[in-house]
Amino acid sequence: MRAMNNYEFCVAYAVSNLPKGGKMLDYGCGDGTIIKLARANGLEAYGCDVFYAGGDYSKIIPEDAFADSIFRMKDGRIPFGENTFDLVTNNQVLEHVDNLDHVVSEIARVLKPGGLVLSLFPDSGVWREGHCGVPFLHWFPKQSRFRVTYAYAARLIGIGYFKNGKRPRQWAEDFCQWLDDWTYYRSYAEINRTFARHLSHPHHLEAEWMNARLGKKARLLPSWVKIIIAKKYGHLTFECKKLLPSSALDAGRVGKLSLGAVSPK
Repeated sequence: MRAMNNYEFCVAYAVSNLPKGGKMLDYGCGDGTIIKLARANGLEAYGCDVFYAGGDYSKIIPEDAFADSIFRMKDGRIPFGENTFDLVTNNQVLEHVDNLDHVVSEIARVLKPGGLVLSLFPDSGVWREGHCGVPFLHWFPKQSRFRVTYAYAARLIGIGYFKNGKRPRQWAEDFCQWLDDWTYYRSYAEINRTFARHLSHPHHLEAEWMNARLGKKARLLPSWVKIIIAKKYGHLTFECKKLLPSSALDAGRVGKLSLGAVSPK
């Protein structure tokens, strides 16, 4: 089994779980990578995004994509009707939304009964701040001056992504401000409550995600180690189902996943 990136993992999940003739939506689609890969694998895929100032990819998306497969969101509303999609994916998106309850309710609205949601995003318990690579930087309060000093010290010893030629102090100031403006790290308890309010309780797939990321190397690690690495170094990875009107609580596994089911780009 070859190693996969996050985009390929999401599409492999879609290939495994979309019914014949089903539709998928990538919420917070960015530049549309998941949509392009899904369509290359024969899926009917669409995307939506607010293209917020902290991560606006709209300028690099071809205009015809906006007419065909990618849609701008306004006022936080997904621009599709109720019960439209069989699957919604979101990859590294939900830590950037200020009102998680509203977003999950919108995802539930456009999902068909029995439809699935695949979510990949970090909670507050992750050890590495994945946007800049500095451990624990997201644990500091917003507007914390000590956080800037900590980021500056990390940068001086070579830690940090997206340096863009900036001096260490300026990089620390700018990145901490970006975190203040555009990230919302929540506890897992809050995330679980929010999803369960609108969908089933999350069913976790961190071990499967690690298998996908490591490929054949994953065989060297026991499942519990893979789960810890994924949750603390990477992010939560879980699925939820839109329960049927007569359903009670979620009863375990809701989807399936074949990691060999997606063709690379």
